[in-house]
Amino acid sequence: MSDPMASRRDFLKTAGGLALASLAGVRHAAALAPPAWPPPVGYATISWPESRFADALETISSLDYAGVQMLGWVRDAYSDKAVELKQRLTKLKLEPAALSCSRLDLHPAGLSTGETQFRGYAAFLQKLGGRYLQVMDGGRPNVNYTNQEIASLGERMNALGKIGREYGLTMGYHPHFGTLGETREGLGRVLAATDPDDVKLIADVAHLTLGGSDPAEVIRTYHDRLVLLHFKDLRKNIAAQARQNRDLVRHSKYHFCEIGKGVVDFPPILAELRKLPAPYWIIVELDAYEPPPGGPAESARINKAALEKLGLPVRPLPAR
Repeated sequence: MSDPMASRRDFLKTAGGLALASLAGVRHAAALAPPAWPPPVGYATISWPESRFADALETISSLDYAGVQMLGWVRDAYSDKAVELKQRLTKLKLEPAALSCSRLDLHPAGLSTGETQFRGYAAFLQKLGGRYLQVMDGGRPNVNYTNQEIASLGERMNALGKIGREYGLTMGYHPHFGTLGETREGLGRVLAATDPDDVKLIADVAHLTLGGSDPAEVIRTYHDRLVLLHFKDLRKNIAAQARQNRDLVRHSKYHFCEIGKGVVDFPPILAELRKLPAPYWIIVELDAYEPPPGGPAESARINKAALEKLGLPVRPLPAR
């Protein structure tokens, strides 16, 4: 006669083993699963003059970019027409990915947080259903700011980041040529002085290269803070001059060019981005460049072809 208790023990042992095996299988599959790829790719309207903002949106949409980054002047021009602009973007299947807080001056030695201005940007982007607010520091790369000044800058950035979160938005710090964040040291000082929960990173691969940084290393080091990247290329003549002395290029009219025409090393950048599990955006932002005969629209087509050649497809987001 069989022992009922023994049978029950055997059953539980078998069931437990199957459950553990199943769990192990899930964990193994998760470990093998690649991060989400590709990220959405948008385009910045900065390449077009303000008078051609509508043309910019039409062109970006027609080329299947998933979203746009807009300059701060758009907030002023459309402050009473946010609903209209949102409807326009929806019709064009463009996500309002980011808004530059263009008039916000966060000087390391200053005192103002710019809270009033920042709330205006945040309220506007919230109405559009956007995601990221971009801020830059107002410092200079050749100034030796004290630790106290950098700490004060960090506190003010943290305060703005908290305000952004009140509106359901993310604030990203954007290191830029000609600012404290131009150099790798300056970028590191600012991020070390800020709270990762409040201040994320919006990095530009061409600005980083121009400032002497390695974009792939920056992505690897700050992967947990990266929410958006700007893609464009750095002109070869500018890169050569900057290697001698960056001051030689500060007053040059044209610094950048279309992707694939300059010196930015994109394969290592993309290799690092493929490792990121968290969602992020790529925005092609082509400023301070010499437009081709076909103007910004031709540049947008050139950039799309270059991205797809690199294995980064450009396509609309699924309907929400």
